[in-house]
Amino acid sequence: MIHKSKLNQINISLSPLHDILIILIAIIISIIFFSILIALLNYNVTRALLTLIETSFGSFFGFRSTIIKMIPLTFLAYAFAIPSMVRFFNIGGYGQMMFGATIITIIAFLFESYNISSYILIPLLLFIGFCSGGLFATIASFLKIKGDIDPIISTIMLNFVSLEFLYFITQNPLFADPIAGHPTTRPLPTNSLLGNWYGIPYSIIILFISIIFIFYFVRKSKIGYEILATGFNINAAEKFGINIKRAIMWSFFIGGGLAGLAGTLEIININGRLISGFASTNGAQYGLFGALTALIVGGVSPLAIPIAAFFMSVLLVGANALQRTMGLSVYVVFILQAIMVINIVVIRTIFNKRR
Repeated sequence: MIHKSKLNQINISLSPLHDILIILIAIIISIIFFSILIALLNYNVTRALLTLIETSFGSFFGFRSTIIKMIPLTFLAYAFAIPSMVRFFNIGGYGQMMFGATIITIIAFLFESYNISSYILIPLLLFIGFCSGGLFATIASFLKIKGDIDPIISTIMLNFVSLEFLYFITQNPLFADPIAGHPTTRPLPTNSLLGNWYGIPYSIIILFISIIFIFYFVRKSKIGYEILATGFNINAAEKFGINIKRAIMWSFFIGGGLAGLAGTLEIININGRLISGFASTNGAQYGLFGALTALIVGGVSPLAIPIAAFFMSVLLVGANALQRTMGLSVYVVFILQAIMVINIVVIRTIFNKRR
């Protein structure tokens, strides 16, 4: 049973000028806080700031590393943002990412002896990965509809289910790499792997296609309209004949599907095998960074989320450089990201009250 209550207008996106102004103010305030923290830790503030920003643009390797982090981060931001359109939070992007990757790993090994063409197998794996993540996320929406169980709780718990499932597969004798020192499968068949162009993974193409799909889904499709209407006012949407339950199910399926697609691409285009810990970067889950990225944008803006994801990736790559060159912990950059999100949320609230 869905608890019906009067919902405020969902903030899909502010006008571009307001968005830009809010983000710029938040960045300036965050940099000031970050600089003070660096100074208190007795590090060179100027050098730290330059390292943080220049690492992604000073070399092709740094730029490539930024793109590699940006791709899954964008998908995980969408995975959080789309269910938020119906006013529910998907905290399970991490688990949905792992579940999609684990399922396609099993499928790839099952088809190993059939020598299927890459032109058939890779699209099949992408489709299965998307559907696996989507169906896994739909469990949370089903529990909400039937039992009024908060998706925050169910998606967090499902993360653990997915993690244990990954451990089971990576340590199963049928798939495990016998010489690896941690839970890892043997390399996937070559016909299931995507290549790269001068080091830039082909998964960037899948990302561009997905952005177009999401833009159409949010702005043009009937289902997208129903999801938006449900988030705008659940009571009014029901009175006008919108199937609320279907809207909630679809929002979680699409969001989880994109997380599953992110996991699929990480396996077939970056790692080449299922590895424990692949769904994390810089010591934290991609799902967490995806939620932060979506919060920076402030809603579902299909074109703004990739830009925010690129900016967050620059910070993540810069954080690694800070640790290597200055001995400054990456967690200091995490503090910067958290302060930035808090500033954006506070400033956006102030702007909204004045409009």
